[in-house]
Amino acid sequence: MGLIQGVVDGFIMTVGITPPKPENKRSATIFIATGLLGTVVGIIALFAFVLTVMLHR
Repeated sequence: MGLIQGVVDGFIMTVGITPPKPENKRSATIFIATGLLGTVVGIIALFAFVLTVMLHR
């Protein structure tokens, strides 16, 4: 959880989100990490889709 926590902490500080309270830190980390991972997967899927469409023209 250390690497994920570091990425999430960096995201929180970069975007300017109010840091979660210590008792909510684990659930906030899971929520934000899931959102970040979903965004990255979505971008990769979109890139792959566009690439396959362009190759089949």
